[in-house]
Amino acid sequence: MRAAAPVAWLAAALLVSGCGGKTTVEPPAELVEFEPTIEIDDLWSARVGRGAEGLRLGLEPSSDGMRVYAAARDGTVAALDAETGRNLWSIDTDVPLSAGPAYGEGLLAVASSSGQLLLLDAETGQERWRRPVGSEVLAPPAIGRNVVALRSVDGRLRGFSTANGTELWSVEQSLPALTLRGHTAAHVAGQLVVTGFDNGRIGAYQLASGEPVWELPIATPTGRNELDRLVDIGANIQIVGNDVYAVGYQGRAVSVDLNTGLVLWEREMSSFAGLDVDLTRVYVTDDIGAVHAVTRRDGASIWSQEALRLRDVTAPTRFGQAVVVGDLEGYLHWLDLDDGEFLARERVSSARISSAPIVVGDKLVVQSDDGRVSAFQTVVEEDEAEEPEDVEEPG
Repeated sequence: MRAAAPVAWLAAALLVSGCGGKTTVEPPAELVEFEPTIEIDDLWSARVGRGAEGLRLGLEPSSDGMRVYAAARDGTVAALDAETGRNLWSIDTDVPLSAGPAYGEGLLAVASSSGQLLLLDAETGQERWRRPVGSEVLAPPAIGRNVVALRSVDGRLRGFSTANGTELWSVEQSLPALTLRGHTAAHVAGQLVVTGFDNGRIGAYQLASGEPVWELPIATPTGRNELDRLVDIGANIQIVGNDVYAVGYQGRAVSVDLNTGLVLWEREMSSFAGLDVDLTRVYVTDDIGAVHAVTRRDGASIWSQEALRLRDVTAPTRFGQAVVVGDLEGYLHWLDLDDGEFLARERVSSARISSAPIVVGDKLVVQSDDGRVSAFQTVVEEDEAEEPEDVEEPG
């Protein structure tokens, strides 16, 4: 039977020999003191249902630009006003939610650890349909034109009709004996859906039919035991234009052409959290919590911030002139785009932040594992110049 390894075991695997043959586990890094150089405004905070601390579920907010949608383990799904945090509607699905909500085409999709996929109307929260999918789901679904794409822990990517929930197609990959307990979401790009699998492969498929366009490995199992051979794809695959960016645990970070699967560049890197991308750079959180910036053009290193070692750091989120990550103690850290130095720090909750923050207009929205959803904004001085546009990295 395949075993799912929680991410927390990675810290426990970093053992340091002590006296008398005893071993000790390296603890998470203490937070460094610094003088904040930007001011952060805590706009609002709202509680959505009861949280799921310790389960590391794929419950992360989404948005249509005006509303923030959030879900909780106890089955609650809610819509919040993005400006004020006011509850616009809330429903109880009566299932143990573990992934979503995903927004698209005026719809919301959520899934459960009991193997249920539900589609809701984003305007009202009214349930359109629900159907059993036969497997636990830890990855937020993706909604495209007429299709909901779903990655489940049994190694399958499937497409379901948004009209009635009928299964339209299925893609299956082999499962290794041991995988990380994480979630690699599917991403819809036009007529294609792209995702990563527990065997270290990523692929692009026709959204309407599931027909493969390309598949390639970015992490290859090696070693004598199952831990050594453990590979997986970081939770956050990103698609910008015609470029796909992905990173694997015990693998590499890659840039791939969306239409052909041609690898544009690659560099050795290990991550289970994932990455984010802007016009010129790729930001990656590696498997020990260091945050890196590399160029989009060729993957060349720009900077690394290693002060968050073993703090179970989320994937980065580009927000204004900073990169923001969350950690296991509920802190958000703002890092400078140019050199990775700390700019600001805010505590959302005492609970872990498992999913990367999202950007909604000029706000940063994050959900902690206790169900708290919070919004932040960078305070801009009146005489401050307009934000400079991204420019291509010098050759």
